[in-house]
Amino acid sequence: MIDCKPTERINYSYFVAISVNFMAVLAGVGFSWSSPCVPKLSGQADPEHNPLEHPATIQQIAWITSLHNLGCIIAPLLCGPLTAKLGKKRTLLVFAVPQLLSNVVLMFADEVPHFYAARFLMGVGTGGATTLIQVYVVEVVPSSHRGRACSFTNWMVTLAQDFVFVLGPYVTIKTLAMISVVPSIAFFVVFGLFVPESPYYFVGRRELKEAEAILVKTRRTNDVNEELEKIVKYLNEEKTVKFSLGAMVASKGVRKSFALAVALTVFQQFAGVNCVFAYQQSILAESESSLPADKSVMVVALIQIIPMVLITKLVDSWGRRKLIMLSYAGEFVALVAFGAYFFLKSHGVDVSSVFWLPVVCLIVYIFSFKLGSGPLTSTISIELFPQKYGYILTCASAFLTHLIMFLVTYVFPSVWTMLGLEVAFWGFAAVAVSAVVFIYFLIPETSGKTLAEIQKVLLA
Repeated sequence: MIDCKPTERINYSYFVAISVNFMAVLAGVGFSWSSPCVPKLSGQADPEHNPLEHPATIQQIAWITSLHNLGCIIAPLLCGPLTAKLGKKRTLLVFAVPQLLSNVVLMFADEVPHFYAARFLMGVGTGGATTLIQVYVVEVVPSSHRGRACSFTNWMVTLAQDFVFVLGPYVTIKTLAMISVVPSIAFFVVFGLFVPESPYYFVGRRELKEAEAILVKTRRTNDVNEELEKIVKYLNEEKTVKFSLGAMVASKGVRKSFALAVALTVFQQFAGVNCVFAYQQSILAESESSLPADKSVMVVALIQIIPMVLITKLVDSWGRRKLIMLSYAGEFVALVAFGAYFFLKSHGVDVSSVFWLPVVCLIVYIFSFKLGSGPLTSTISIELFPQKYGYILTCASAFLTHLIMFLVTYVFPSVWTMLGLEVAFWGFAAVAVSAVVFIYFLIPETSGKTLAEIQKVLLA
C-alpha cells in the first residue's frame, strides 16, 4: 500500500485536476483568439502585422471566427467510441494533438486557408476538452473535493481569455501562437507522464488492482474497498441496461429535460455571448469611444474574474434559478443600452458625452454572463438529465451547443454589416428578456435536490 499523508493525497488529486485543465487553457485561447487577431487580419489594427497579403474580407473573417465552433461539433461525436476503446486519459491526449497542431499552423500561416485549418483544428481540441475534462475529474477526484476541482476548468478558461485579451493586441499572431504552444507541451508532459487513467476505466477492464491503486493514491485512506465496490456495482448495472433509442425517446423525463436543456442553450447563444467575446475589440473600435479599444478590452478582461468569485459563494445559497434569471436581466439592460448607443451614433447624434457607455455596457454584459447564464446553463442541463441517459444527452447537448455557436458567430458579421450593431444587440436583448420569462415559468430549481428528486419535479 502507498504510505502517504492524507493531505498529500488530496493535494495530488488537485494536481491531477490542474494538470488536465492545461487543455482548458487552450480552450480559453480558442474562444478569445478572434478578439485581438481579427482586427489584425482585417487590417483594422496593426496592418503591418497582418501575415496576409491582403486584408481578409468580411466573409473570410466570419469563417475564420466560426470554424472554431464548427470544429467543436466533431468532438462530442467521437468522445463515446474513443473513451470506450482508449479510456479518458488517452482520449484527452488524442484531442490535445489538434490543439497543438493549430498553434503550429498559426506560427507559419500567411494565407486564409491556413487560418481556416488552424481554427478548425483548435475547435476539435476544444470540443474534446469541454466534453471530457470534468467527466475525468469527477471520476478521479474524491467526491468531497469534486466541486472545487471542477471549478478549475472555468477558472482556467477565464484566465486564458484574460491573457489573450491583455497580451493579444500587443503581439503578432505568430508570437501569440508560440506562447500558446507552452500549455500544450505542459499538458503532454505533466498530464501524459504523471497523471493516472480513471479508475472507472480499469474497473471496466476488470483490472481491479490498478483501479485500487489509483483510488489509494487520491483518497485520504488506504481503505478504498467500499468505493471500489460501488464503482464495480455501478458499471455492472450499466452493462445490464440495454440501450434503446425508442425507450429513450418515449421517456417523458428524457423528452422534457432535453427540450429544456436545448432551450437554455438557445437562449445562451442567441443572447450573443460568443459574438461579443469573439468581436469585442472590433465592437469597441466601431464605437469610436475616446477610450482605446485594446485598453478597454483589458479592463473588461480583468473585471470578469469578480463574478467567478461571487458565483462560487452564491450558487448554493441563492440557487441556480435565481442567479441565471438575474444574469439574463443584467445582459438585457447592457444590450439595450449598447444598441441605443449605436443607434444614436448611426443617426448622426453626438455621443461623445457618453464615450464611456460602450465599455460600461460590455463590463455589465460579461459580468452578468459569468454570474449565471455562462457557467450555470450546462450545470442545470446536466442536473435535469435522467442519470440513465445522462452521458448520451450530455454529448447531444454539447453537439447542439457548438452547432448553434457556429451559426450565430458566422451570421453575426453579416448582420452587423447589413443591419447595424444596434439591430444585432436589440435582437440579443429580446432573447435575454425572453430567457428570464422562460426560466421563471418552466425551469425548476435544482440546487439542493438529488437527481431523483429533480426527475420527480419534471414528471409532476
